[in-house]
Amino acid sequence: MAGPFYFAWIPAPVAYDSAIHAVEDEAIISLSVTQSEGDFAGLQIEVINPFYGLLAATRHQWCWLSWHDGSAYHPLFCGRLVAFPESIDGEVVRLLFSAKPPGFDAVKAAYAEGLKVLPFYDPVWITGDVENPDTVLNAYGARWHIDRASLAVTHSDELEGEDGIVSIGEADHLYSDFSASYSNPPLSRIDIEGALTWTQGGRGTIDLTWNIYDIFLFQKSIYTHPKAGVISSLTGEGLMSDWPKPGTSIDGGWTVNAATGAFEANKSFKRYNYHVEYRQVNVDPEDPERATTNLAYYYFGAEGDYQVDFPVSAIQQFTLFDWQADRARAETIRCSVYADIQPLLAEPGLDENVGKINISAADTVTDPGFGPMPIGDVRRMSYLNTDRGNLSVQYLMLLARTELRRRARAVEISCRVPWALGITATLRKSAHIVDYRLPGGEAHGKIVGYTFSAAGTGEIVVDLTIGCSIGHDGTVSAAAGTGTYVDPGYVMDGYQQMTGAEIATPTGDIVYQALDTFPVDDDGTNLLTLDERSAVVSLTLSGGMDTQTQVVEAVSDPIDALRQYPSRVCVTLVPVAGQSFNTVYTPAVQPMPIPRWIDLEAPAPGMARAA
Repeated sequence: MAGPFYFAWIPAPVAYDSAIHAVEDEAIISLSVTQSEGDFAGLQIEVINPFYGLLAATRHQWCWLSWHDGSAYHPLFCGRLVAFPESIDGEVVRLLFSAKPPGFDAVKAAYAEGLKVLPFYDPVWITGDVENPDTVLNAYGARWHIDRASLAVTHSDELEGEDGIVSIGEADHLYSDFSASYSNPPLSRIDIEGALTWTQGGRGTIDLTWNIYDIFLFQKSIYTHPKAGVISSLTGEGLMSDWPKPGTSIDGGWTVNAATGAFEANKSFKRYNYHVEYRQVNVDPEDPERATTNLAYYYFGAEGDYQVDFPVSAIQQFTLFDWQADRARAETIRCSVYADIQPLLAEPGLDENVGKINISAADTVTDPGFGPMPIGDVRRMSYLNTDRGNLSVQYLMLLARTELRRRARAVEISCRVPWALGITATLRKSAHIVDYRLPGGEAHGKIVGYTFSAAGTGEIVVDLTIGCSIGHDGTVSAAAGTGTYVDPGYVMDGYQQMTGAEIATPTGDIVYQALDTFPVDDDGTNLLTLDERSAVVSLTLSGGMDTQTQVVEAVSDPIDALRQYPSRVCVTLVPVAGQSFNTVYTPAVQPMPIPRWIDLEAPAPGMARAA
């Protein structure tokens, strides 16, 4: 037939040109173009049997199908032959074509790379094949879309079409070819539990040389050179021999640094003796108890005057400790996202009406394999309450949003419309339909499927399927919170903690409680700022110069007494390894608004609502 349908064989997908492609390379008996959400469009065409092998290597296997409305050409379909003959009925054969772009997998993968944007895509939670492009759409609430004519690969939202609305008036669809039905029941809420485990790490060195110098100085060390760190003791040899040895491991993740040591200071430090004079009773070795039992002997018996010079050791010390953290961390977020939907369910709280998202991931926040390390610094004590962690929280919220919106599309409307109107439909468009049989007399929804049909009898029609969500519309907004330090506006955002603050996802329809007010399970050790002050639990000196000199001055046997008061330094360091911590966040989430594309609570036009 001389139009209005034209079929042209082409060697490969090219832009439509009516001067070239408005031809009748095959005699069309009937045709049908069908596409469902997320799939390729397909063309089924019946033609007069050409009696040759259409799949031969020398033949073109792509085609253009177009339609002429009397004044203009409309390209309808571009695809490749996938089956011939699909069937043979007398002189008629059926051919099948698919609008699958050449190199589709590579094209989709390249397009998906552009969608790998936080918070809609977060490798922190993706535990499966991170290279699978289909995982990219999980938090977008969208499906893949392949244009039936241009073969362009894009994505399209499941509730709202990006490319406009097809308006279908009451006179634009056939009364008998109309139906409204329920698809899957909606979900009332999604329960989220996301668990992350990782190892808080880091390493560093603290220098206690000057801390030790200061405590000796406080106990009247005689060397006060401000940069030398030299200490003094009357029992220096023992102190130097007991000084921590380099490489020695200490509990809690500490090791003595290689530069640690205590030795005699150089000769620029003058050496001193501490002179002590004392009187001591000479005890008869034949009668040692006499001195303690006979007071007269003690006071008037044989005595001796003695003196002793105690050498004052000048000790040059360097005291450094290395730390290497190894602390098991676990963070869990638990919350529920409720859908604000019309009451289609009698018992929305039943298990079958509640969705669940349970994800566990290990060591992903410290993995730099997909760009910058998510946690930024392995010394951090928490992740989910950081700016980057907040995006990971939003990813979980967006997963819940996707499922709630998908299941809220609980009403499906099918209708048959005139060809000229119907062929403007794509799966990137919405439709608005008017019919007095609908609650409220109208419905709006995403086009989720279509079929263009034409036969030699002259009947050409388009069947559309529309998915309608049953929400209440509405909006949500995030509270700024109250500053814990100064009034809002006095300092820049982010400078102070805000009590009662909420956060909105980029989609604007999920608002949840900020995590920074939840306590983090921790022992208070901040590895980011660990230094010679915060790392030390205690640092004490017993037997310093002050104590030693007082002892030897006050006793009758200073040499023996000094043995009881050696100089000892004792340091206790905070543990940085071997601990485990588990923080649980339970943020409140505002009910999520869902578009009201059909009002199930409204009466049909002209009918009063029941009391």
